[in-house]
Parts: sequence; structure tokens; C-alpha cells
Amino acid sequence: MRMEATAQLRRALIEQHGEIETFNFDGDSADAADVLDECRSFGLMQQHKLVLVDGADQLVKEANRPLMERYAEHPCEHATLLLRSERWNPGKLDKLIDEVGVVCKCDGAREPEAVAWIGRHCKTRHKAGIDRAAAQMLVDRLGADLGRIDSDLARLAIAAGEGGSITPELITEMVGVSRQEDPWSIQSVLLSGDPSAIIRHLRLILDNAPRDAHIPVIFAYTDLAAKLHGMAIAQHQRMSPQTAAGKLKLWGASRDALMRVAPRLRPGRTRALLRACVEADQGLKSGLGEPHRVLERLGLRFAAVAR
Repeated sequence: MRMEATAQLRRALIEQHGEIETFNFDGDSADAADVLDECRSFGLMQQHKLVLVDGADQLVKEANRPLMERYAEHPCEHATLLLRSERWNPGKLDKLIDEVGVVCKCDGAREPEAVAWIGRHCKTRHKAGIDRAAAQMLVDRLGADLGRIDSDLARLAIAAGEGGSITPELITEMVGVSRQEDPWSIQSVLLSGDPSAIIRHLRLILDNAPRDAHIPVIFAYTDLAAKLHGMAIAQHQRMSPQTAAGKLKLWGASRDALMRVAPRLRPGRTRALLRACVEADQGLKSGLGEPHRVLERLGLRFAAVAR
């Protein structure tokens, strides 16, 4: 994400100023005065400068921060200072930067963002086409790590040939599944009410985990069904979702998702869902039923309740 943001900035500077000079500094070893002197001095060809500092959190800490703050108050017009860092402590400097530039958070992409990124990135960088279904398949196999995805896109584009398309068949042949999901992550997907997403996520967990992966999954199912039933009873008793969440000791992202679906819950349906989960758990422990199918059917019941 930092590379993408840097490339966008570089293109914008070239479009505005023509050719630019780039100067690189390491924040761990660079002196703040040297970096700022480079920003303030004119180049030999009087080209616009891009002064790039990696590990910038080390450069702006302690005694150097006032220097950087004063520069942000009066930056040079013939230079752009780009501070890149994996960690950053927000403060006065951020507010000063906002007045003359921009603070860009390069957090990891979520799955929908990764799918959209593949569609944009594949054609421009790797000269190969890819449709949304193939992009989703790649994310399902690799997760949303854009660096890993880009590496595999390069291999797939070569295999597809110049001007070719990356197909699901090609992905199946060349890209192994390297992604593993926490079985508890299924709870947030169950609350989405999306049957396709539930089945896809469930298969991702079960197909890339030890043989007995269904055991923690059915436990996660039952745990969620109990929480849904508790929220349904609270709703029936006209208790606010916030109060119910507190009594049920809900927390984190699942708390917010359960509160969103609470108004749609009915005790009769959630009680039947909880009973189905308990019976499925008993059956699987007794060797009855095929785990994939049992969990898929239960997943569709969760989708219906959440909707």
C-alpha cells in the first residue's frame, strides 16, 4: 500500500512539475537537519525534488520533532517531503501536515478492497486481464496480502501470455492455497446473512486445516447461536440491545454485529437454531453425518435468521 501511494504521488508530481529528482534517506541513521537542508536547497537543474524518508518515525521523535513541526509550518515549494513509516505516533505534526499536505494511512486491505485492487492492478502492471470471479478466487486462496497477490499475479500473467487473461482454471493449476482462517472468524460471516459468503468461508476453513477442524467450528456455531438466542429473548422483553450486550458479556466486532441483527431476531427461531447446533454437535461426536454438509446446512440456517 505504501508503494502504491508513493507511485501515485510520484505520478502527480511529474504531471505538475515535469521531471523530478528523488533523494532517499533512512530515518534510523539520517540527521533531521540534513533532510531539511535537502528540502530547502535547489537542485542543479532546478527540478522539483521528492525527498523520501523511510523509517520516518525514528527521524521525527524527541528533539527532532520541533524541527519537523517548524518545517511543516513553512515548507519549501520546490520540494515534497515524503515520510514513510510502519509505525506512527500521531501528534501536533499531523495537524500541521494536514494544512499543507496529506496524511495517508496504508493499512492492510480488506477482502473486497483486494478484489477491486486486483482488477485495477493486473491490467496496468502485468498486462493481463482478470475477471471478478478469478480475482475473488485468488483472494480466497491467498488472503488479502497485496504483496503476495502481486507476486502470484506476475507468475500468472506470464503463464497467460501477452494480452491473455488469468482464468480460474489457471489459478487452480498454479496457485496453492496458503491461507488459513481462525475457526472463530466464521461467526462474523454467519451474521452477514450472505449464504454464498458463509459457504465459501466455511470451505476455506475446513479445506485448509487439520482433519478435525470441524470441532472448533461447531463450537463457534453453538456459541453464536446461544448469543443470538440471548439477544432474541432480550429483544422480546423490550430490553435495549446495549443493555442485553452488557448482560451477555459481548465484546469486540461480534458485539456490534449482534446488536445490528437484534431487532430482527425472534426467540422461537433462535431457540430452534440453538437446538439444531447442539444436536449437530452430538451427532458429529457420534460419527453421524459428514461434517462439511452438516455445517453447510447449519450455516444456511444462520443466514436465514440473520436476514
